[in-house]
Amino acid sequence: MINLKEKLFDIAKNTTVRIIFLIVVLCFIASIFIFHDFYKTQWHKIQGYYYVYKGDKAYRQLRTQDAIYNYKRALELHPKHIRARYNLANLYVAYEDYGSALENYSKALELKPDFMIARIDYAIVLSEATQNYDKAIQEYDAAIKNAPKWMYIPFIIDNKKTYKYNKGVAYYNQGLAWRFKSLLFAQERYKSVLFLKNAVKSYENALKSLKQFDVYYNLAIANHLLRRNYEAGKNYCRAIELEPMNYEAHYNLAILLMGMKHWRASSDEFKKAGLLISNSKNTNIQRYLFDVMNEVNRRMVIEEGYENLREKLDEESKKEGRMTIINGKVVMSEELDSAMLKNFKTCNNKKVFFEGEDPEL
Repeated sequence: MINLKEKLFDIAKNTTVRIIFLIVVLCFIASIFIFHDFYKTQWHKIQGYYYVYKGDKAYRQLRTQDAIYNYKRALELHPKHIRARYNLANLYVAYEDYGSALENYSKALELKPDFMIARIDYAIVLSEATQNYDKAIQEYDAAIKNAPKWMYIPFIIDNKKTYKYNKGVAYYNQGLAWRFKSLLFAQERYKSVLFLKNAVKSYENALKSLKQFDVYYNLAIANHLLRRNYEAGKNYCRAIELEPMNYEAHYNLAILLMGMKHWRASSDEFKKAGLLISNSKNTNIQRYLFDVMNEVNRRMVIEEGYENLREKLDEESKKEGRMTIINGKVVMSEELDSAMLKNFKTCNNKKVFFEGEDPEL
């Protein structure tokens, strides 16, 4: 009797399990028909992630055509994949297909409006490739305004430096856009000055987190164009201290000093620029540079007298122990090399620039 009950219980239990299993299977089959689009979308997402993985791998290995193919295939399956959109846009920029690049940057930003790097790159292409400076300036503002706030959790996350750096990059490139726009209105002095002043503001904001040569140098150029001589001089000096062997910085400082009639200081900077460009194959630039330097020296002789110039040359000729001979060739000693670097880093009239006051013209 007991065995019979146990058998009946086992049969009932097994039947219940089978019924439950059958119900689950039927529900799953029904869900396939009811939620067909959902399952299809999820399957496409899985495939899309696979193609993104292949695209990323090709991107890292610089197989750009393979990367483009895989990203495009991924986006056909999963159009909302942000990184695939962004990387594809970057690849289009490399191939100078700016229309496709702008389209993909735009779609990435629709999906993630606070994607700061994508918005900065989008604005750079707008400015430098299509000369749409107004739109670019607006996008830089949006990048700064919509940037995700930095977070700091000890030993876990600290993106403050990245946030500040990206903000500086946005301001710097916005300054470039304002300056390029000012060139379009060169014949309209009021508008040109207004846009240059906006460029100065952007560069100054960039310097709060991005103290680099390019920022100081371009800030100096903007002030130079605005005839703010002392501000221009300060920033040329700061740029030269960061990159003492940069020809353009020394040349522009020489031009500034020439305009201020500081002939001796201008001549020194022209000499530095001449040394830095002496190995250039562009003889026209060299000829022009030395013609201008000769004119500056002529003015210096007229105003300071020939004796002062001769004394300076005599002092330089008396410097000894700075050259040596190796394998029959005269080469610079370490002492001369160090002295030259120190000389190039030394900014002429630095004290005047940093202590003087220059009323805006």
